Parts: sequence; structure tokens; C-alpha cells
Amino acid sequence: MQPKFSDNAKDLMGKRGLKEADITEVISSAESTNRKLVKDGINLAKKRIGEVTAYAVYKDDGEVQTAYSHRMVLGEPVKTTDEPEASEWVCKHCNEKAIQGSANMTYMGVTRTGPAIVCPKCGDVWLEEYLATMTIAAAEGLFEKKKA
Repeated sequence: MQPKFSDNAKDLMGKRGLKEADITEVISSAESTNRKLVKDGINLAKKRIGEVTAYAVYKDDGEVQTAYSHRMVLGEPVKTTDEPEASEWVCKHCNEKAIQGSANMTYMGVTRTGPAIVCPKCGDVWLEEYLATMTIAAAEGLFEKKKA
């Protein structure tokens, strides 16, 4: 699949410091491995590229809707409740309904548990855009300021 980047997507990626080649790599990897979340013709893919986890949200026809990233290293899911809430996403790899869960996240040697979308079968973990671009970005900034 060849990703299609609208002017809006290109502009957003530019503001977030993301390259088309990296987002193409994210999508290519997800399509070849089925390691992605799906819902209603929309795909959520991720890939660790260097020190960054890059995400692409794209339609089945390859049209990229948005892309984002974070520098946290996502770890294992953490069980915080016996009855987690189901998400709208399905893990394409396992064909299992993903849940609103928690996972360990590490940055600059510090590990904390935070909210995530989790596949209960394979244990894959994803962060949605609002978390990565707001909450996680703020946490990364605080860690960097504290270490400076």
C-alpha cells in the first residue's frame, strides 16, 4: 500500500517533526505484519524508529489522516482492574477487541504506569493521539527540565 498524504497531513507532520518516509515505514510495517489496530476502515499503526515511536492513522485506501509520535518506551501492559472497558479498536494481528488499559512507560530511566490501548491477547500497547501529543509530551518536557 502506498500512503497518500494530503496537504493537511503534510502540514501537521511538519509541525510535529515527522517525515513522510518514516510514516510510510510505519504503515508498511503494519501492513506486512498486521500489527495494527482497526475500526470502521481506519487503521492505527506504530513503529519504534530510533528514539521515537511514530504513529499513523490512515484509511484502508492509504489516506493518512494524522501522524504523531512520542519518546516514551512502551512496556508491558499493567492490570489495573478485573473488568477493563472495551475500546472501539480491534487488534488486526489477533482479531481481539482492544481494551482501555494501562502500561508501563519509560523515559530517561524513569518508569511510570499510564493509560493505553491494549490488546489483551498479544499484549501490544498503543497510545492515542491526544495522549501522545498532550499528556505524554508534557511529561517528557518535565523529565527533560528536571534532568537539565
